[in-house]
Amino acid sequence: MQQDTNIRHVVREEILFAGIRQPIKSRDELPPRMEEVRAACEGVAIGPLAHIFRYDTPVDGFDSEIGLPVSEFVDQGNVKTHTLRRLDFFSAMHRGPVSKLRETSSQVYGHMNRVGLAPELELVEIYHDYDPENEEANRIEVRGAFLAWPEIYKQQLMRVLGEELANEIWEGGDAITPFTLVDERAAWVGRSLERLKHHSDQDQQFDILSRVALVRPAEDTAKYRAIYEESGRNIQTVLDAQNKDLEATPTGGWIDPPYCDDKVLHLSKVAYNREAYDKAVTLEERRRAFCFCSLIREAKDPKVSPIFCYRAAGWARQFWEPILGIEFTRCTITRSILKEDGACAWDYQLP
Repeated sequence: MQQDTNIRHVVREEILFAGIRQPIKSRDELPPRMEEVRAACEGVAIGPLAHIFRYDTPVDGFDSEIGLPVSEFVDQGNVKTHTLRRLDFFSAMHRGPVSKLRETSSQVYGHMNRVGLAPELELVEIYHDYDPENEEANRIEVRGAFLAWPEIYKQQLMRVLGEELANEIWEGGDAITPFTLVDERAAWVGRSLERLKHHSDQDQQFDILSRVALVRPAEDTAKYRAIYEESGRNIQTVLDAQNKDLEATPTGGWIDPPYCDDKVLHLSKVAYNREAYDKAVTLEERRRAFCFCSLIREAKDPKVSPIFCYRAAGWARQFWEPILGIEFTRCTITRSILKEDGACAWDYQLP
């Protein structure tokens, strides 16, 4: 499979960004915000106008922010300044009408699937040339954020196990790039995890791999933290509220009903494509329908240890730790799509 020559890997370093972050239901809401941003940032803008979509945040419509990179703070009307974090992106240049931007973003996310890298929760449109009166002249760069997790994995190996063991476990990782195709990437991951199992115990594996997860939106956690406090710190109230919200999404509710006893929080994952999962007959069909991780979902035959599912445990970890005000140090994988269980589930030991 050949590399798509229209796709580039770009890194956005930390930068000040002045914008209007308010939900939208239609792009028709953007033009007046664009004008307000341009007026507020006159003389301090250091780059072209950018539109950021964020996902998995509790808003009505699309979580939209339109703004400009700036050299100093701007606080004027609806325009507020904050720091955008460092992120890796795959980028493609779109030429033509805004109405066809989805075709270019599909190209970007299609590349992510081919290389087995998971999308972070930002999609950015950068308006290099934008003319609503002459859309054929538009040059809009579409950037889909992705988790550059192999590098994070190496950092966590060094933190927990030290440089010498980290380098041994990481062997071959320097040859893995953002353009390494999914089957080659999965083969390296499989070899590396076997070395990790040889040099670490279960708690260390959880500590390392659960830190190699997508960054969960703080807005999502804040909503459920409030539910937890209002319920008198009843964990089941949060589980019930979360499952109710999940049932209203295309992914559906939980595969296994979550519950909590005095010492253990029992959680499972929702399916990536619940409709396809419910229709799946073979283990391969279940894997491709169930797993959000494109490495496991897209590889032909991923010979990867089930401890890889600690990465998905990190997504839940980011949710529950701030809600409960605790830190998990022990977690057991009770079911894994990589063990041919048909789903993934974990037991988190409560302190």
